[in-house]
Amino acid sequence: MFGVMFGDAGHGLLLVALALVLRAGRPRRFAALRPLWPSVAAAGLAATLAGVAYGEFFGPTGVLPVLWLAPLEEPVRLLTAAVVLGAVLLTLAHAAGVVNRWRENGPAAAVYARTGIAGATLHLGLAAVAGCVWLGRPAFAAAGAVVALTGLALAGAGLYATTAGGPGGAVQTGVQLLDTTVRAASNVVSFTRLAAFGLTHAALGAIVWDGTRALAGRGPAGVAAALPVFLAGNALAFSLEALVAGVQALRLEYYELFSRLFEGEGRPFRPWQLPVEHTPAPAGDPGPPAAEETARPGPAREEHP
Repeated sequence: MFGVMFGDAGHGLLLVALALVLRAGRPRRFAALRPLWPSVAAAGLAATLAGVAYGEFFGPTGVLPVLWLAPLEEPVRLLTAAVVLGAVLLTLAHAAGVVNRWRENGPAAAVYARTGIAGATLHLGLAAVAGCVWLGRPAFAAAGAVVALTGLALAGAGLYATTAGGPGGAVQTGVQLLDTTVRAASNVVSFTRLAAFGLTHAALGAIVWDGTRALAGRGPAGVAAALPVFLAGNALAFSLEALVAGVQALRLEYYELFSRLFEGEGRPFRPWQLPVEHTPAPAGDPGPPAAEETARPGPAREEHP
């Protein structure tokens, strides 16, 4: 996912070089980051491969041919590929969720849980409906609708079993099923950000390269000015896009994928409080004086009408 959003072979190789520097423990003040070098190297390798597919090397410099597509020239195709990639990743997450539910609570939980077979069936059914409509085969969409309704029925049975029953339980189950359906569709659509940020990265690279070429065509002075523009522009694009793509990749991983793998809610919340210790009084210590129950008589007060 990071590579799709950060597709530039030059920037990817810079990340790989940064990973090797981290692995060497340099600079020393960043030595605590050394365990992160495999993740940085993997991200750089993914970005390099995506850049080779896009034909991007520090922007559309022409150093690499376009092997798959140029993002700015075929945005719809890139958008479609991002949605398909998201659907595939969600399918794998559902499969892992089925295994986890089975291992946690047995076959019943694996069948009826929204992160089990019920949720996977709903996801596959909706994907089949969307695919048939996209391919212009609406007649085959009915089969996908039946699969999706089967998943909803299984999820509804599992959800209703956790309620108190009766009309209130039915209403609660209906609301949860609506939420499940909306989430199943919106989670797939959420992966369109892969294409959106991939286009942003390509657009920044194109702007820097166009400015560099425009300056370089103005004689020796232009060439002298073009080099700082190229370096500063790529440094800005690298820093900004690496941060954005990293955050968005982690966000998709955490919310869209991990939410199907793990169902536990963690530890119960216990508010922090000061610990109180009760120590026994030493032997022979009478302890604090007891408070008098009756008030001592005070001086007489004059009463005024």
